[in-house]
Amino acid sequence: MSAPRARLGVVVAAVVAVWGVAVARTIVAGTVVPWDPKNQVFAFFRFLAGALQAGATPFWNPFYYGGFPSIADPQSLVFAPLFVVFALIDPAPSLRTFDVLVSVHLLVGALALAALGFRARWPAAPCVLAAVLFMLGGAAAGRLQHTGMIVSYALVPSVLLLIEVALDRVSYVFAVAAGIAAALLVLGRNQAALLLCVVVAAVAIGCLAGAPRPLVYLRRRLGVLAVMVVVAVALAAVPMLLTLQFAALSNRPAVTLADALAGSLHPANLATLFAADVLGTHGAYFGPGGPATPDLANTDDSFNYLFVGATPMLLIAWLGLAGGGLWRRGCRVWTAVAVAALLYMLGRYTPAFPLAFAHLPGVDLFRRPVDGAFVLTAALAPLAGALLAAYVREGISRVHLVPGGIALAAVAAAAGAAVLFAHATGHAAHALGALAQAGGIAAIAALALVLGARTNKRALAAGLVTTLAVAELVGWNAAFRLNAEPRENYAVLEAPLPADAAVLAVLDRAIAEAHAAGEKPRVEIIGLGGAWQNLAMVRGFEATNGYGPLRIGAYDRLVAPAEENWRFGFRTFPTSFDGFDSPLAKELGLTLLVLGAPIETMPGLPRRPAAEVLMAGPHAWIYRLPGARPRAELRGSANDDETTGRGEGARAGAREGAREGARITAWRPDRVEIATDADRETELVLHDLAYPGWVAEVDGVETPIRTVDVLFRGIKVPSGSHRVVFRFAPLAPKNLVDAARGLRGGRGTPGDRRD
Repeated sequence: MSAPRARLGVVVAAVVAVWGVAVARTIVAGTVVPWDPKNQVFAFFRFLAGALQAGATPFWNPFYYGGFPSIADPQSLVFAPLFVVFALIDPAPSLRTFDVLVSVHLLVGALALAALGFRARWPAAPCVLAAVLFMLGGAAAGRLQHTGMIVSYALVPSVLLLIEVALDRVSYVFAVAAGIAAALLVLGRNQAALLLCVVVAAVAIGCLAGAPRPLVYLRRRLGVLAVMVVVAVALAAVPMLLTLQFAALSNRPAVTLADALAGSLHPANLATLFAADVLGTHGAYFGPGGPATPDLANTDDSFNYLFVGATPMLLIAWLGLAGGGLWRRGCRVWTAVAVAALLYMLGRYTPAFPLAFAHLPGVDLFRRPVDGAFVLTAALAPLAGALLAAYVREGISRVHLVPGGIALAAVAAAAGAAVLFAHATGHAAHALGALAQAGGIAAIAALALVLGARTNKRALAAGLVTTLAVAELVGWNAAFRLNAEPRENYAVLEAPLPADAAVLAVLDRAIAEAHAAGEKPRVEIIGLGGAWQNLAMVRGFEATNGYGPLRIGAYDRLVAPAEENWRFGFRTFPTSFDGFDSPLAKELGLTLLVLGAPIETMPGLPRRPAAEVLMAGPHAWIYRLPGARPRAELRGSANDDETTGRGEGARAGAREGAREGARITAWRPDRVEIATDADRETELVLHDLAYPGWVAEVDGVETPIRTVDVLFRGIKVPSGSHRVVFRFAPLAPKNLVDAARGLRGGRGTPGDRRD
C-alpha cells in the first residue's frame, strides 16, 4: 500500500473510532437525543416506514392534525435518502436506530471533510482534527436535537468534495453526484440549509477564482458546472414548489425583524467557543436566553452553545489571526465565511443582520439568526485543520503585533463578556473557573506546538494537539445534557412502561371497537407529556392535533389544535370549535379524548361534553364522545345539508324508502376507496381535509373535488352503485401547474383558502 493511501486509511480509522466512542457513550449511558427528534421527527420516521411498508406513498400523513401534506414538510424525512432506505427495510425502527442514522450523517460529513484535507495534502492529524471538530463541535453537539438542520449541515463537506473532484477531473459523473448532493442540501428547506447553500456557492467560486488562469479553467469546465446546476434544479424544483404551495396555505405567520432579533446570539456566549461550561451549560445554565434576557426569547442554552475546544480556538487565534494563517490560500474563503457567520449570529448586536433581513432573499423567512452557528462550525473545522497542516509543514509563523493584539483583545472580550454576565447572575466564580480550565488546556497545547517546532517533531506535536482536542470534544460534547436524556423518557414511543401501556390498551380497544362497527374515529391527546404529542403517527391512529409548527391554515384557524399538546394550557376553543361536542368536532369524527387530567379541569373549556368515561386516572383519563358524523356520507345535493349515511355510521336524515349509502371499502394514508349506492344524484362528502393534489375518480373517471364546509372534500356522484377513489397525487402535472400559478398570483391554489 502506498504511503498516501496508508495515511488516508489511518485518518478514516481514527475518525470512525472517535465516532464509535461518541455513539458508545450514549448506548452505555442508556440515553437518546432528546426533545424534538423524538417528540416530532422520530414519529415522522415511523410514519414513513409504516407507509412504505404498506405499499403507500408517505406524501400524505392522516395521523397528524387531521391530515397533513408530508411531501411539503421539511421535517418529514421524505427527501432524506438514508432514512427512506432504512424505512424500506425496517417497518418499526427504534429510537436507537433513529439516533444512529442521524449520527451516521455526521460521520459521512466528517469523512468527506477529511477527504478534502487529504486532497489538499494535509498530514493525518489535521485531517482528523477537522473531521472530529465538524462531527462533534459547536452546533453539531448543542443542536443535535434539530434533526433537519443537522442533516443539512452534514451534507456540506460531501457537496464540496464532489464539486472539487468534478472540477478537478472534468468529470460529468461526479458532476451528477454533486448536483444530487446539492439538491438534497437545498431540500433541507431550513435556515441552516439556506445559509450553507450560500457557503457552498462561495467556496465553489473561490475554487474557480483561485485556479491558475481562472477564465481558461472556467471555460473548460462550463459543461461540468452546467450539469451540476441542471441536476440540482431538476431534483429540487418540484419539492420546493410543493413546499411553497403549502406555505401559502399554511398557518405560518410572517416573520418580523423584531421576531428575528429575539433569536440573536448574546456576545457573552462567544466564550463557549473555548470554555464549554463558562455559562453553566453542563449543569444549571445561567447564561443568556432565559428570564435574564427577555429580548432574546427565541434562544436558549442549546442554541447558544458553541464549544469547539480550547485547542482549535488556540490554533485559530494564534497561528491563524496573530500569525497571519487565516489569509493563506485555502483559508481565506473559510475566514470570510466564519466572520460573516459571526456577524449574522449576533443579530441585534451588529448592523449586519438587519441589513441581510431587509435585502437578502430568504433571510426574512426565518426567525433565528443564531442558526448561523451551523455555518460557523462548518467554517472553523477546515480552518483548524488547515492551520495545523501549515504548522506541520512550516512551523510557527512569526506573530505580528497588530494582528496579535487583535487576537488577544478578541479572546479577552469574549471571556470578559461571559464573566460580566455571570457576575450579574451571581456566578462569576464558576465562569472564572471554567475559563481557567480552558486556559490550562490551551497552554498545554501551545507548549506542545512550541516544543515540536524547536525539536523538529512537528508531526508528533500535531498528533498530540489533535488528541487533546479530540479528548475535549468527546468529553464535553458527546452524550451531555443538551443531547442526551434517559431512553425511558420516550419509552411510550417503542416499549411503553406499565402505566402508559394500560392507557394504550384501553385506547386501542376503543379504536378497534369503532373499526369493527365500520367507523373511523379520530383521537385528541392533551396533557400527557412530550412523547405523547405525536404518538398517533407511531401507533397508527388518526389525531386531530399533534406537535409541529406547520398546519393547514384553514384547519388551524377553525379547529385551533395548537402547536403543542403536552399540557392543557395550549388548547383553545374558537367559536368555530367551541367544545369537543361542537358540530365541527363531530364532522371531524372526534370520538376519543385522551387527557392527562379530568376534563373538568381543562382551562377555557366552554362546557363539559356528554361523554362515556373509559378510563378515570390516575395516569390518564379517556372519554368516548357520542355523535360523530360518518367519515363518508351522502348528501341530498351539492347545495343542501341533508345527510345520509350507511355502513360507517347511523343513517341521518335519509328520505323514507331511499336507497342511499356510502361505505369505505379500502383505506391507506394516500388513498381511500368508497362504495356508494343511491337512487338519485347525490354529493359524497369525505370528512378528510381538502388540499391541493387530491384527485377523485368515480368508476375510474376523474371528477372535480369541491371544498365542503370549508375543510372537507366533496364530489357529485350519479345515481346507482359506484366505486369512488380519492388518491393523493401531489406530483401530478395538473397540481404542479396549479401550484406554480398560485404562487405567481401570491396565494395557493384558487379556492383553497376559503374560510
